[in-house]
Amino acid sequence: VWGRRSKSRESRESGEDVDLDSIAYGFMASQALFAGLEINVFDHIAAAGAGGASVASLKDACQCNAPRLQTLLTALTSVKCLRRTAEGNYLLSPNTSQYMVSSSRHFYGDYLKFQIGRQFYQRMGALPDVMKTGTAPSYASWFSDPEVAKTYTQAQHNGSVATAKYLVKKKLQLGGVNSMLDVGGGSGAFSYVFVGATPGLKSTVLELP
Repeated sequence: VWGRRSKSRESRESGEDVDLDSIAYGFMASQALFAGLEINVFDHIAAAGAGGASVASLKDACQCNAPRLQTLLTALTSVKCLRRTAEGNYLLSPNTSQYMVSSSRHFYGDYLKFQIGRQFYQRMGALPDVMKTGTAPSYASWFSDPEVAKTYTQAQHNGSVATAKYLVKKKLQLGGVNSMLDVGGGSGAFSYVFVGATPGLKSTVLELP
């Protein structure tokens, strides 16, 4: 058995085969990230400055019990979201600082928190039943709950704004365009960004009520 597992590990580490353990245990890292976003731990560490934030200061800022918080910080450090200094303080990794801090112009943490963490993550637990029965809730039934629809729209807006800004900066040349129809525009995120970046452009958002 050990020989087979050792050979499997060598194959995985060489990039030749699937890393089954990473897939099977990946939900733990996902939930650690979502929990960090929910209690604003990344914002509080960013606010602490170059010296980093201690567990004690984060306990007060996040209003979270210290032993539980220490476990979460250790998990986030193990997946490289955070870095621990020799003094025991916590700093953000470059990617975490750029994308998970709400004051960053590249922030898309709300998309991960609201849509992936609060909505999709929970529903993916029903995937085996869906595969066996062939039945699954429709978007119409899902969005019949105003709070669900609101959360979904908030998440989509955050993710769409980031994408729209990238398109304007890197891909699209909108100069000379004065009218736009945003079909299925949701919150109007793309229209908001495109109009703001293009003098004279007007956009109409077409979306279901």
